[in-house]
Amino acid sequence: MNEKENNCVGVVEPHVTTLTLPDGVFHLEEGGTLPRVDVAWESCGLVRPENDNVVFICHALTGDAHVAGRYAGEDESSGWWESIVGPGKAIDTNRYRVVCANVLGGCKGTTGPSSVNPATGRPWGSDFPRFTIGDTVEVYRALLREIGVTRLAGLVGGSFGGIQVMEWITAHPDEVDRAVMIASGAALNSQALAFDIVGRYAITLDPHWHGGDYYDKAAEDRPNVGLAQARQVAHITYLSLDLLNRRFGRKLQEDWLARDAEWKEQHAARFGTMFAIESYLGYQARKFLARFDANSYLQITHAMDRYDATVKYGSMDAACRRIQARLLLVSLSGDWLFSEEQSRTIAAAMLRQDKPVAYSHLDIKVGHDGFLTHTKELGRLMGAFFAPENTEVPPEKLRKLAPLVDMVPAGSRVLDIGCGSGSLLGMLRQRGSRGTGIEIDFPKIVEGVRRDVDVLYEDADEGLGLLPDGAYDLAVLSETLQTVKKPREILVKILDKAREAVVTIPNFASIGIRLHLLFTGRMPVGEELPFEWYDTPNTHFFTFHDFRALCEKENIEIKSVQAEAAGLFGRLLIKLGFVNLGADRVICRLARRA
Repeated sequence: MNEKENNCVGVVEPHVTTLTLPDGVFHLEEGGTLPRVDVAWESCGLVRPENDNVVFICHALTGDAHVAGRYAGEDESSGWWESIVGPGKAIDTNRYRVVCANVLGGCKGTTGPSSVNPATGRPWGSDFPRFTIGDTVEVYRALLREIGVTRLAGLVGGSFGGIQVMEWITAHPDEVDRAVMIASGAALNSQALAFDIVGRYAITLDPHWHGGDYYDKAAEDRPNVGLAQARQVAHITYLSLDLLNRRFGRKLQEDWLARDAEWKEQHAARFGTMFAIESYLGYQARKFLARFDANSYLQITHAMDRYDATVKYGSMDAACRRIQARLLLVSLSGDWLFSEEQSRTIAAAMLRQDKPVAYSHLDIKVGHDGFLTHTKELGRLMGAFFAPENTEVPPEKLRKLAPLVDMVPAGSRVLDIGCGSGSLLGMLRQRGSRGTGIEIDFPKIVEGVRRDVDVLYEDADEGLGLLPDGAYDLAVLSETLQTVKKPREILVKILDKAREAVVTIPNFASIGIRLHLLFTGRMPVGEELPFEWYDTPNTHFFTFHDFRALCEKENIEIKSVQAEAAGLFGRLLIKLGFVNLGADRVICRLARRA
């Protein structure tokens, strides 16, 4: 295998480190102690003596430290996030050193219920003390200190891993430069809690659970049925309804017709069905039993369920006030466990606290597990986040943006609605201004993230609910008003968000458009209107006079007007005072009348 050609990290070596415990024990948040903590971890990528390029990845609920690479003797890479971690990938191992460790309480080498209790010489079982998400983060931090890392260039987590990220960046805010939370939140919602509760009941009500002390039992005398049921319930929540319908629907099990009558009769007696989804869930359960421990499942889900950053700090705003890292939030369509609203709630609190945040929603239609299985869009977004650059603005774009830049006082806080690739915000940042961009086009969001501006997935027509009122000095609406569904509502709304607004509009009453229509009878296509009528983003065609009348109706003052025309005749008309006739584009500065 040519690993460079396949963009994989090559052979990785698993490590187990016994933490140095200054007090002789590891103190847990809820009062328990552990006399020894072993941590299983792996590392790949560029190692620097300064250790200033480390990205730590917090794995999901039943994951492990093997995030990327292959073990000695394997022919192919076997990491669970191969599509994201590697040379030239989203988390580029030519640039970063990636570290991932198995969680406290797990069963993949880090101390957990199946580990040996030094005091008894037997597995901990029911004696393993309850721990918190805070404890898991403290174990990670202790491991990093053991290997000489005191600050992280990046911190990434999806699902349960994202909850650990939330704990880390709020409890230890000065240790992380950039953080990513994917399909996650500050706490589980009630539906996710319900699924976890049912899963734990399935395990603890299994007669083979033995109160958690089953490690000396034969394999068939362990809580396999309960753990399998817990996995089946959980796995349903990892997939969207759309994916389940596309993959299974009401299809029959593949071997159903080949089964003999006696088997079918016994299956029916257990109220089994003929449907493929049942066979699939059974397969997932059997696969899970071969790699996971019931006590670990109980302990980890219980710690996850109890975590709530808003309770710990008093509110979401109080939690986000502590964050110093630049934060990227990503939600997924069809996610039952962590809704889009949960990511938006964190994003809104970050904005209220004037913290750097980017947010995108990925419409991949596969549900919660999409961050593991469908990573093309996620990889583009994370790659931009972890490799920011000042992308050059094309000259034509510079020409159009220059008047807007000149209208923004240095040091202003700016809201750019329909920010595109973030060019304006990037230019304003060079003049000492900070800004937030709103965009719904995913490729443009990626470019905005690459420019390291605060760009958020938000449909202006939905009300700008993410944005705090009165938080901005100036709102910019550059050639966007004609593309939205509700221009009147947006015009009013932006002056709730900012004290003043700069609105750039194309003027559909210009002499050029009038003459083109007069002599050809067709809509023009040119510099100011570069789209055919059937392929245009413009949904409203209005004139400068129309716009002025709307402002008057809404009690909005037009404080200044800057009219532009490409042709000499248009510029002459503007000079003579015929703005509506001469201007191709008009820039208006607005404010509410007292």
